[in-house]
Amino acid sequence: MKRAAFILAGLLLAGCDGQNGQTLPDGVTATEVALFRSAVADAGCSITSDAQAAPVEAQTGFSEDKLRIITQYLRLNGETDVSAEGFRLTSGTCANA
Repeated sequence: MKRAAFILAGLLLAGCDGQNGQTLPDGVTATEVALFRSAVADAGCSITSDAQAAPVEAQTGFSEDKLRIITQYLRLNGETDVSAEGFRLTSGTCANA
């Protein structure tokens, strides 16, 4: 599976209900979510290609399943903008980027 696809798949699976305040998914810690956010910010806040996804995957060391779960969590929390090309993190340091 392509790297960018794992992130987009997780976001699309999340649906569009836009609920905020989601509890952390089973098997995911707040530290892991923070690491993911940091890695996406380091990659420029948007993930639209394999080239942009690769550093996130390398920096976090997470499996594709964990990356999907975290992106779904962030989508449900309203922290991403999703397009057919990928996604943009809209929280933290990426909020004003």
